[in-house]
Order: sequence, then structure tokens, then C-alpha cells
Amino acid sequence: MPAFGHLPAASAMSAATTPTPAGLPIAAVERDTGIPKDLLRMWERRYGFPQPQRDAAGDRQYSAAEVAKLRLISRLLDLGFRPGKLVRLELAALQALTEQHTPQLEVPASCSQLVPVLQGHVAAAVREYLRHQLLELGLRRFVQEFLPAANRLVGDAWLRGELQVYEEHLYSEEVTRVIRESLSAVPAGRQSPRVMLTTCPGEQHVLGLLMVETLLRLQGCDTIAFGAQMPLGDIVQAAGKHAVDVVVLSFSPSYEGSVGSDLTQLASQLPPQAQLWVGGGGCRQLPALPPQVCHVRDLAELDTLVAQWRQPS
Repeated sequence: MPAFGHLPAASAMSAATTPTPAGLPIAAVERDTGIPKDLLRMWERRYGFPQPQRDAAGDRQYSAAEVAKLRLISRLLDLGFRPGKLVRLELAALQALTEQHTPQLEVPASCSQLVPVLQGHVAAAVREYLRHQLLELGLRRFVQEFLPAANRLVGDAWLRGELQVYEEHLYSEEVTRVIRESLSAVPAGRQSPRVMLTTCPGEQHVLGLLMVETLLRLQGCDTIAFGAQMPLGDIVQAAGKHAVDVVVLSFSPSYEGSVGSDLTQLASQLPPQAQLWVGGGGCRQLPALPPQVCHVRDLAELDTLVAQWRQPS
């Protein structure tokens, strides 16, 4: 879902992250693939892949073949696959699966120069490009139309090796900066619903939450952003202390927890008036959920949800 999604985490390795004969350390693999270190270790224990060698100090060293496979797995996670199936496939099968399930992207005119600007390695130029698009489109259209297409474009370019990890990171940071700059000029919302935004433990991706926060702020909603990886008990306590009406959560495809179980637990413990609005690639196959949980599949749905909330009962 674009509203709560994150950038696809797969790329060709830059010269700075090319494995040595001994292999690539786990921190570099995390940067290259976007797969958190804790998740790599969990897969190693649970699935037997990857199987890194150890250096003299006992630290993990990942081979070029393992990193290449992890890049494709990361991309397929973004497309909705689960890791248990993917780790058992050979590299060629993963490549075929990626090509089969990656839809063709029509690049909007507003995004046509994004990749070349990122390849220019000038942060100020990237910032000015994004600011120009924002001024042309306005903040709402920038978030609702430009960014979903731009995020996908950057992710696809990363997968093809046209962009490196640090270029994707630069894009994410500059998008965040530009949005935050614009939000500073938007008056704090005073209208209902009061919304808190966060992620569950182990979920680090927050760009989608910032996009959602922006659209809610433009609707005049009272928003409270708590950042990433908030323990479930703390979510419940904060929702009660701040008397929130809605809790917004994002789940990426790489989330290793049980989305359905987490949502059921939260729904049973949150204040009775609080709704849960959830989205992201990790929500593609949700089970039946309690009535106060709403699966938001597209950014455009937010306006309708806010309007429904504000309707007199």
C-alpha cells in the first residue's frame, strides 16, 4: 500500500560494499539489502539461510552469492511474498519470480529526472528537485501522487543497479526533510480525530507514516507521531494517556511478527473508542479482524475515513 509502504530494499552493491574474499560484514549487508541485522540472524536460525562464514574474530562474513540472493528476497518481500518460501529457492528462480511479479512502471513526467538527479551525487540538487515538485503540485498532490510513484521508481532503479544504497538513503532523507519543512508551515491540527502514528517492535520503516501524517495534518487532524518500534504495551498506554481516537500502524513485508495477532491484541486492549488504521505491504493477507481495525489500502482512503469519523452519529 503506498500510504504505509517503504522503499523496496534491493540494490546492486557499490564498490564500497563489494565483498572481500573473506566476505561482507553483517552491517554492510544490512545497508545493501535493507534487511535488518536481527532479521538476518533470525533467518539463519530458522531457515538455515544465509549461512555466513566467520572471521578470526567470530564475526559473520556473507559471500557475494548470499548478498545477491538476499537482494532479490528483499525485493520479493516488498511484493508480498513471505521469507520462508523464498530462502529455499535458487538465485535463478528468485530472479524469474521477481521479473514475473514486478509490474511495468509508467514513469510520470514529474519523476522523469529523479534518477539522474540522484546519480549526480549532489544532495542540494536532490533537495531542490523535490522542492520544485512540491511547489508545482502542492503538498497534498506531492504526497498523494508524486511520492508513491517516486518511491517505486527509486526502488526499481536500485534493484537494477542504477542506484546504490547511499543514493536511496539520500533520497529518503531529502524527502523527509522537504516534507518536514512544509509541515512546519501547516498549523497544528485541532480537529478530531486525534491520531497517533507509530510502528510495532521490529518495524523500522517510517516514511509511509510521515506521508500519512501529512495528509491527516492537511485535514486538520490532531496528530501525534511517536516514531518507530513502540512496544505494544506502550502503544496501549500512550493511546489512553493521550485520549487518542485512532492509532495508525505500518507493517512492511519484512515484518517478522504476526500482524493479525498484534492487531487482535491491541484491539482488545486499546480504549473502547479507539480505532486502528493499518496498512503496508505486510498487511496483504490479513485474517478477519475486529471491527475497530481498518485496513487502509490506498492514501486516497484517508479523506473518506476522516470524513466518516467526523459525521455525527
